[in-house]
Amino acid sequence: MAGARARGQARADSGGGVLGRLRSRLAHLDPVRVVDLVQTVKTALAGGLAWWVATDLAHLDQAFLAPWAAVLVVHSTIYKAVTRGTQQVAATFFAVFLAFALGTLLGSGPWALGLLILVGYLIGQLRWVKEEASTIATTGLVTLATGSIAQPDLLASRLIDTAVGVGVGLAVNLLVWPPLRDRAAWSHTEQLPGELAEVLRKTAEGLGEDLDPRETKAWVRDIRRVDVHIDEAWRLLWQAKESGRMNPRRSQPTGTRELKKVLHQLEQGVADSLSMARNVASSAEDRTDWDPAFRERWRAIALSTADAVQDQDLETLKGLCDDLEEITHEFADARLSADEWREYAGLVMNLRNVHDALTRAVEWELESTPDRRRSKRQLSPQELLRRERRSAQRRASRSGS
Repeated sequence: MAGARARGQARADSGGGVLGRLRSRLAHLDPVRVVDLVQTVKTALAGGLAWWVATDLAHLDQAFLAPWAAVLVVHSTIYKAVTRGTQQVAATFFAVFLAFALGTLLGSGPWALGLLILVGYLIGQLRWVKEEASTIATTGLVTLATGSIAQPDLLASRLIDTAVGVGVGLAVNLLVWPPLRDRAAWSHTEQLPGELAEVLRKTAEGLGEDLDPRETKAWVRDIRRVDVHIDEAWRLLWQAKESGRMNPRRSQPTGTRELKKVLHQLEQGVADSLSMARNVASSAEDRTDWDPAFRERWRAIALSTADAVQDQDLETLKGLCDDLEEITHEFADARLSADEWREYAGLVMNLRNVHDALTRAVEWELESTPDRRRSKRQLSPQELLRRERRSAQRRASRSGS
């Protein structure tokens, strides 16, 4: 009996462990990928349902436009789905009547097809159907090429199955987890400070006496990659704002103002990082002899900033402000030439701006909970211990080198 009870307890513990690991993996899923995956599933569901409704319920002949319209109308936000769905219905009406008119006048020969495509794209230049220019041309082309103009019932069917597809697509997008993109925008932005800190680390580690100017090109590529990721965060931010419109889940996404401020700060940090890399490259090309004390002090502050960002050590980041002040006053009092002081001052100013941007970003991240309520997020003792160990290892490796 005791052995059976022990085996039962072991199975329960094993099941709990599996469920715990599953919950942990689900909690760490990237919201951007989750939303994209859900949209993909919804698109497939809308296409299948539209075909079923058009063929089995409405008994429409050749209802190929129904799933096509449903797939096209499932967009990343409810607002865009409604606006694009309305445009698509209007574009289909234009296409059908255009195909009917040209088919009646010119038949279904090559001249009629070419003129239909031309006129369809010209109509698509109108502001309120501009995004559906291809829909007008291709739908008209299919309607004319399949001979639907000779059968009034098929001509009406093209309009009905498009309306069915749009209706099904809107219903699926509205009823099946209506998308809110704010969590995706926040999740994407949380990765940016670490990326920028890694670029700063590479710059500091590569800043030696025998620096090759070609090495700085890799820094510039990394900085531009971070800039592209910031642009992606802006795109997600605008989608987050738009996703609240007409959305039954919530009318206003959370925390977009704070997110906008952080992205502006990170953009400034990227600009200063790029300026820093170009200044170092110019110095390397000119074979400028740097003051060894300045180089080591600057590198130490840059590396400490990168380490503190990776560890989310806000206290260390704030303490580095004093080090930046000291290096500024120390070399301001030194007797340097005008060219040396201009170069050193530029690098210190760039580093200060990057440090300030990263400090604000880390402060924002620590003060934001996953649901973006502005409450302080407490770190677990295990997480604090891991961060202290990583910091100690980095300091030991740096002192040893």
